Amino acid sequence: MSTFALFATVTASTKRPPAVSSGRRGAAAASIASLKCTPLDPLTPEIALRAGLGTPFEGLQSFTEKGLDIVEGDILTVSSKDYPIKAVGDWYWPMDGNNYQFLVLELLKNP
Repeated sequence: MSTFALFATVTASTKRPPAVSSGRRGAAAASIASLKCTPLDPLTPEIALRAGLGTPFEGLQSFTEKGLDIVEGDILTVSSKDYPIKAVGDWYWPMDGNNYQFLVLELLKNP
């Protein structure tokens, strides 16, 4: 077992919005049924700037296995709550010498 697996304790899934057709976009459909990721942690403004996000927003970050079909615009679902994925990047975990994916997530607030 990798050391990363010890930290990836959250079970999540992803949804992907379909392409726009006739000026409309349908509901997001399941993309990855189950994956493991690290707990969702607050995103610092510095990391948001490094991820190329020009506008400020309240965000979270998580890490998951590399090679999963996750792209910007997908939705990460954890405990029935949806988090739009604002950015996806590569991340090196020095503890086991492997590469993983870094996810920048938008924290949606209910009014």
